[in-house]
Amino acid sequence: MDDVSYERVQVPTANPFVLTDYGQTHTTTPMAAEFYTPATLPPPYPAVVVSEGLGGVKNARERRYGRFLAQHGYAALVVDSFKTRGFENAAHPIRAINVTESMMLADAFAGLRWLAERPDIDAGRISNIGFSYGGMICVLTAYEQLRRLFVPTHDKFAAHVSYYGPTVPRLEDYATTGAPVAILNGELDNNFHPKRLDMIAQDLKNGGSEVENIVFPDTYHQWDSDDVVRRFDRFNIRDLGTWIDPEQTIIDEKSGRKITNFATRLMMIAGSVSLKGFHLLRDEAVMRKTDEILLRTIAAGGAQDSGTLDPPARCA
Repeated sequence: MDDVSYERVQVPTANPFVLTDYGQTHTTTPMAAEFYTPATLPPPYPAVVVSEGLGGVKNARERRYGRFLAQHGYAALVVDSFKTRGFENAAHPIRAINVTESMMLADAFAGLRWLAERPDIDAGRISNIGFSYGGMICVLTAYEQLRRLFVPTHDKFAAHVSYYGPTVPRLEDYATTGAPVAILNGELDNNFHPKRLDMIAQDLKNGGSEVENIVFPDTYHQWDSDDVVRRFDRFNIRDLGTWIDPEQTIIDEKSGRKITNFATRLMMIAGSVSLKGFHLLRDEAVMRKTDEILLRTIAAGGAQDSGTLDPPARCA
């Protein structure tokens, strides 16, 4: 890894259980993160905030993309939302109940603010990518309503690339920041709802973003994993859906109940999660395609503001 510099960092973040909690206290939480930069290129660098999947930060996934991005001229901040809150060793359902989308949104935007303040980063070319649970977060960070909630400045993500994210939240106010969004899924992935995916993609388009909504044929969930043999995960959130109103209230679409605390979140998840499960399988051919889409999308993101259409140079 001589062409990549790496360090563990702590970034100030917030800990809102739901969106309406944000800003109610000025207490900050130190967020655990890993920071990758090109070792052989001079700054300033374009950058990427990497939002982890429910499986946590993995060598084969989040850390792989951190190195990959740095090798292609980007700084990469890999966020560890579960370690930050003491759930890095918890089972997936325990993580999902306790570490909420609002917390992970706070972490992604905290990463944006931290990077934008650094002199070695091109503040106009910071993108967000995410995997599974983090892929859902990556789509949400494209909405102006949520950017405005978490970011007091005009900073925004320049591009968004979502890998196999579940199709849970939709926003009543679907105006976006205008940044391009690439949403990548597998045809054989039963953890997202295809019709709801199309509605979310249309929301983003109607809100002002260019959207690539790509479903790869004969492809399972997490095609960039280390699962060389097909693996079954029994928890399925295909039918889980929430609605976010302009006042930042989160509503369970199935029951109409407002999600305000741990108890209402637990009831929402228990009422929609099934044991039908989904399969995961690595597919290197698809991975090569999504690597190309990733680099193309984040190179285009922010290019107009920075005055260049060229991607950063690759490390030698």
